[in-house]
Amino acid sequence: MSQFTAMTAPDRLQELVGQLRPRLRNVIGVTIGKGGEGKTTTGVNLGYMLAQEQAHLADQGHEAKPVLYIELDSNGNGRLDLKILGGKYDDDGYGFVGAVTEDKAFTVVKNVKPYLDMTVGGAANAGLAAEISRLAGKHVQAPYLMLAMLLAQISHHYAWIIVDFSPGDVSVQRLGLAAVTHLVTPVKNSDDAMLGGLQTVANLVADVRLINPELGIAAIGFLGFKKVAGEATGELDILRVKIELLLEEAELDPSLVMRDHIRDSRGLATACRNNGMPARELALAANEMLMDEKGNAVPRPRYTNSRLVEPDKALDLAEDWATFTSDVIKRVIDRNTELEGAVA
Repeated sequence: MSQFTAMTAPDRLQELVGQLRPRLRNVIGVTIGKGGEGKTTTGVNLGYMLAQEQAHLADQGHEAKPVLYIELDSNGNGRLDLKILGGKYDDDGYGFVGAVTEDKAFTVVKNVKPYLDMTVGGAANAGLAAEISRLAGKHVQAPYLMLAMLLAQISHHYAWIIVDFSPGDVSVQRLGLAAVTHLVTPVKNSDDAMLGGLQTVANLVADVRLINPELGIAAIGFLGFKKVAGEATGELDILRVKIELLLEEAELDPSLVMRDHIRDSRGLATACRNNGMPARELALAANEMLMDEKGNAVPRPRYTNSRLVEPDKALDLAEDWATFTSDVIKRVIDRNTELEGAVA
C-alpha cells in the first residue's frame, strides 16, 4: 500500500487492477442503495444454495470446493441467519476488519453449513469506513482495493465468494464494489426510496470503473411479492417496468431485471432467521429430512408463536430460491464468458 500515493503514476494502479481482475470472477456482490431490501437474506440464501450444489457434486464423486460468505455490515445479521451469533467464532467482525486494514491473518469460520464458510461481520465493521477514509487520504484509490487484494489470494480455494455489504457508507460500498465482479441487487419494496437506492447503486458502479473495470450488475431480483397460481401480480409487473425504464435512462440493459421472484412469506423468513436456517435448510427440517451429526432428524422448526412450520410452504419458498440462484449463476457465467472473450 505504501507504494501508492497521490504522486503515483496512474499506470501503476492500473497494473495492479489488471493483475487482480482475472482472479475475482467468481466473486458476487449483494448490495442496494438503501436498507430493508433483503440484502442479507439474499446473500445468505444465495451462498447456501451454491454450497448445496457443491455438496451434491462431492456426493457424486466430482471435484467440489466450498463457498465463502462475507458480511461487511455492522449489523451482522448473517450471524443470525447462519446460527453463529454469540458462539465461540463470533468476534463481532474484528478479525475480518484487521485482515483487511492491518494485514492480519484472515480468519474464516469453516463449515457453518455444509460446504459454506463465512467471515463474521459485526460492530467492528462500523469502524471500517473511517479507516478506509484515513488510508485514502495518504494512498488515494489504492485502499479501496484492499479487499480485492485479499480475496485474490484465496479465491482459488472457493467455487464462489459472496460479498454482502451495507448501503450505509460510500467508502464501504466502494471497498466491496472494487472486489466483486458481478452484482446482485435485491428489491423488496416498490416505493420511490427503493428506486432512489437503485439509482445510487448504478451511480456507484460508474464511480468505481477506474479500480474495477469489470464490475457489472448481473441481476436485479425481487423478494417478498405475492404469487397467484405461481405468477406475479400486477404490482410487481408495474415495478418491473419502472426499473426497466430506470435502467434504460442509465444506459443499462433492461434484461438485468429477473423474471421470477421470491414469494411473499414474511412468517417463513422470520422462522428462517430465528432458527438460523436458510430457506432450503428450513424446508428440509420442516419435512424431517435434515439430519444432525448423530444421524437423527432435526426437530421440525417453529414460528415465533410455536406453531410448526408447514412443510409444503417451506418447500415452495426453497424452490423459489433454487430458481433464483440458478438464474443468477447463468447470468454470471454468461458475463464471465464475455469478459474472458474481451481479454482474449
